[in-house]
Amino acid sequence: MTTNAQRIQFLVAQEDGFNRSRLPALYSDFRGLKTTNPEGYAANIGAWRRGLASLVRSGMLPAAASASSSSSKIMTSSASTNFLALTTGSTLLDALQSDRYGRPLALDAVISEAVQARDLLPLEKFLHAKESIYNYRSWSAWAVGLPWNALSWGLHQLGVVEEREPEQAGNSPVFSIPQIFDSRTASNQVVVLANVEAAAAAFAAKTADAQSPFERVWSVAHFKRFFSRPGAIIGVEESTHSPESAAMQQPRLSDMDLNILLVFLARDKNLISYDGHIVKLRGAGDTGMITEEDRAVAQLRELIDSLTHQTSMLSRRIDDLNTAAREAVLRKNRVAALAALKSKKQAEAALTTRFTTLAQLEATATKIEQAAGQVHILQAMGASADALKSLHAQVGGVEGVEGVVDRLRDQMDAADEINRILVEGGPTAAALAVDEGEIDDELAALEIEEQRNAGSAGAQEGQESAAEETRKRLEAAGTVPDHMNKDKVLQDVQQALEEETVKSMHNLSLNSKDQPPTELAG
Repeated sequence: MTTNAQRIQFLVAQEDGFNRSRLPALYSDFRGLKTTNPEGYAANIGAWRRGLASLVRSGMLPAAASASSSSSKIMTSSASTNFLALTTGSTLLDALQSDRYGRPLALDAVISEAVQARDLLPLEKFLHAKESIYNYRSWSAWAVGLPWNALSWGLHQLGVVEEREPEQAGNSPVFSIPQIFDSRTASNQVVVLANVEAAAAAFAAKTADAQSPFERVWSVAHFKRFFSRPGAIIGVEESTHSPESAAMQQPRLSDMDLNILLVFLARDKNLISYDGHIVKLRGAGDTGMITEEDRAVAQLRELIDSLTHQTSMLSRRIDDLNTAAREAVLRKNRVAALAALKSKKQAEAALTTRFTTLAQLEATATKIEQAAGQVHILQAMGASADALKSLHAQVGGVEGVEGVVDRLRDQMDAADEINRILVEGGPTAAALAVDEGEIDDELAALEIEEQRNAGSAGAQEGQESAAEETRKRLEAAGTVPDHMNKDKVLQDVQQALEEETVKSMHNLSLNSKDQPPTELAG
């Protein structure tokens, strides 16, 4: 059970607008700031609006003791905690009372502003409205049914209303907190729109991969039983991250929460089709109609779920009876042991029957899923056939394709003929003829010139190599003696170089003359 101190600590830890230094202002009667300090008034209102939504989403506020609707089939009672609806009145004031600051004196202004901004919506109007809450044209119809305790202060400020206590006639207007949030208004309920939108988004994410009919259709009873499980839609991570809630159990949506969610998903988000008995996920292109097949699937799915639960219960009972029989034998209580064994046999027989029935229902479900899959396959094939037919019609069928191909071939042949005429019969045909003999003679002349260039380069390289060789010999012989004629030595070297050069040129001339002209031409 959450205490008031824990709620205040949660607000201080989670909401930016709440801190220890601002608590006195937030708990004070700051309604007069609307005219004297609009910024401060808006800051206080915004902090309380966000704080109330967080408290409801975390399941830290108590629900009304009874909130059933006698005028409709929709029941919204028997819940200790709601995650999508807020209970106004003295219950809310008591839950937020501080030992140091008392009750929040301007909470009626907070509720009024939140209702006007559609952060909070009257529960009865929300459940029975025909148009979407996002249709702003219908807001005047909503405003007619707003709880008086949510608008009394605002109307009084505008001078529209002047209400007094009967025993205090003639005194100042009495719109004090104790009157507005007294026991007569304790059952007033408002829907927290931000929390409903968060729950709808979580539901859409959890059912995004549902494909088969047995994943997309529920009876209302089965839907509520399935999605009221702890954490089935809203988990602790979505509800709050406070240290106090770390040890809390996973949120379990109440019956009121689920009614609110069903109406919102069907009317305002178009995620499901809902007729009060069957819930069906809507897909792309779905008309939203609930068919007899959907009703059969929902009934079959509910039976399978019920039998599965029964088999689990019977299995546990059999284990318990077996344990009881053993304990009775140990105590030597023959009568108790026989009674336990007899009950065990009866439970085993019932379990066998349940398993047999469950197997038959599951086989039927498998057949239905196969048939549904075949329907989808045939629909896809039919759509593909229609697409192919449309494409074939666009190309004119087989005859049209053959005609296009024939025309293409004719045009290609015509292009080839035009090109042949231009190449063979044009005035440039004679000019394009080439004399092969002239080409051979020109090639032979180029080869002879190249060989001469190569011979000259070789002679020069020979002279350089002979000079280098002579230089090396002189170095090997050592220094020339003084008594020898150095000029004579230099003359001998120069003569040797000239003889070597003449010899190289002679060899080159002989090689050029010996080559036959036919080989050069070739």
